[in-house]
Amino acid sequence: MIPRALLFVGLAAATSCRLNGPVIGQTSDIRPTRDPVLASEVTLEVMTKQAPDALIARDGSTCRVAPDVYSSTRIGSMFRCRWLRS
Repeated sequence: MIPRALLFVGLAAATSCRLNGPVIGQTSDIRPTRDPVLASEVTLEVMTKQAPDALIARDGSTCRVAPDVYSSTRIGSMFRCRWLRS
């Protein structure tokens, strides 16, 4: 039989790793920011674009993207991003 102390240590270690580790889909380098973000990532409709790198949603939120993403994103399409409120 496994001693109770060993079982308790194993359970505590497994629980603490699960509670304190990074969430799946997030990297450990995510830091708090003062930017007024809507959420971590949300999907909004692209209403217009501002060159060279900004997608603009209906509520005025802005998403900055790479040049190739900017050129390939169509107005009216749904886009998942860390939208910033203006």
